[in-house]
Amino acid sequence: MLDVTGMQKIYPGQHGEVEAIRDLTFSLDDGELACLVGPSGCGKTTLLKCIAGLMRPTSGTVELAGNAVTGPPPDMAVVFQEYGRSLFPWLRVRDNVELPLKEKRLAKQRRRELSDEALEAVGLHKFAGAYPWQLSGGMQQRVAIARAIAYEPRVMLMDEPFAAVDAQTRADLEDLIRTLWKRFNMTVLFVTHDIDEAVYLGQRVLVMSSSPTIIQDDVPVDLADERDQISTRGEHRFAELRSRIYAEIRNASQPAAGKTA
Repeated sequence: MLDVTGMQKIYPGQHGEVEAIRDLTFSLDDGELACLVGPSGCGKTTLLKCIAGLMRPTSGTVELAGNAVTGPPPDMAVVFQEYGRSLFPWLRVRDNVELPLKEKRLAKQRRRELSDEALEAVGLHKFAGAYPWQLSGGMQQRVAIARAIAYEPRVMLMDEPFAAVDAQTRADLEDLIRTLWKRFNMTVLFVTHDIDEAVYLGQRVLVMSSSPTIIQDDVPVDLADERDQISTRGEHRFAELRSRIYAEIRNASQPAAGKTA
């Protein structure tokens, strides 16, 4: 469903060019949920922007279902970390969710059907007439997720979407993502700096090196498909996976020169 091949991103700098991403290659199957982790400043957000067509890579390709991504594709949605800045405070919740659907030029009835389903799926149907500023941070992020779902994406990119919420809200939202992923059969690439979150959510965890970035490791998460916050996190296998990825993150802080993806 998603193929990233040989991606390189170079920025012009004050003292010469800066190579943020060196040679990055990976793919996601249809309906897969993969998490992406790496050291701070390794280029996770840059990678996501290139995949989403919001930024052009210096070299390499991104393909969605076999089609080259040269701009924001119609079958992809992005959920950002800063939900407060991605929602329009003067629009009600339903209008925020339906805004991208208007850009698709969908009929009003179809927009209402999609927004009803998305808001029901995230547990906010009764707040459709509220304004974002009347909701808690976790509820605002649910609105942003509902807007992405209503867009009917084949691929959803999530850029550290729960970093700004409290621990209990974060746990609830993690469970929500797994529920929505199964219900809507989406391919999800979830970027996080939290190793426990990556292991809990993903079927795979992709570990990025320090900048200039490559994929340092691709870790299959062989936990049961049905997961919960208490028993899953208490499993011995969970601890083993977390330790392996933590060791890789520490290793990733070393210079990437000479490594191969």
